[in-house]
Amino acid sequence: MNQIKAIWMILLAVAAGLFWPGIAMSGGLLDFAVIQPGQPGSPEDARPVMEALAAYIRKKAGHEATVNGSYFNELDPALDFLHNKRPTWGIVGLGFYSEHAAVFQMTAIAATRPGGYVKDIWRLAVSREGCVDWKGLQGKVMGNMLFEREAAACLLFGMPAARLPFALEGTFQPLRSLRNVVRGKGAGVVLDRIQYEAVQALPLANEINVIHTSGELPASPVVWFGEPDVRAQGLAAILLGMKEDGNAQTLLKLLQTDGFGPADAELPKYRRGREGAVCFP
Repeated sequence: MNQIKAIWMILLAVAAGLFWPGIAMSGGLLDFAVIQPGQPGSPEDARPVMEALAAYIRKKAGHEATVNGSYFNELDPALDFLHNKRPTWGIVGLGFYSEHAAVFQMTAIAATRPGGYVKDIWRLAVSREGCVDWKGLQGKVMGNMLFEREAAACLLFGMPAARLPFALEGTFQPLRSLRNVVRGKGAGVVLDRIQYEAVQALPLANEINVIHTSGELPASPVVWFGEPDVRAQGLAAILLGMKEDGNAQTLLKLLQTDGFGPADAELPKYRRGREGAVCFP
């Protein structure tokens, strides 16, 4: 009789797991930060999106979970925040991950898919009348992924920024910077995959030339700060399920991603800051 009772208890537990509307995560703290230096807007502008994402995660994880979100598109405030109030997880730019993953113990648990792409590609674009070899380029090269100069130099050129013949400079307005380059005001602009595709639909595309292209790079990762635990597994399951959730489609558009995918297995090799490594191990 005891054996039959035990079997029934197991079956009831399984059934509860199958029909429970959320992911069982035992509540807990799930505060997050979206850190994308160079992206448009401001923390105030992004507040409704952060609140919507927090509400979605809270509903899926169970209302006992505490979820609050913060947005940073400037580097220094983001670093101050992480040093003083470490969130549980976040969505960060590749350059930020590359430069700070070791310091803040970031572990990727999922990946964004901007435009539906699994990988990103960076391109150095110059005026069609300009230099054809990046090694001979001089002046300023702009890009919204260049606020982390050292990481960006390694990701795109495989060398420290000091060894480049030009200066890297972050900008919040890459399209305006590209137009300035065509007018002779600037050396070049680095465009990510989505930006480059957007430019191809403009007359401006006929006035530029790509003189250097990165290899395939990981898209912005979803990271866990510290050692991942059962909450990280539950969170990853929630994020990976958003693509198929009709109620999440507007939120995904606001987050500028076509759903979330598994963590990029190659991402850890792009971590800077390891002993003896100029760029990457």
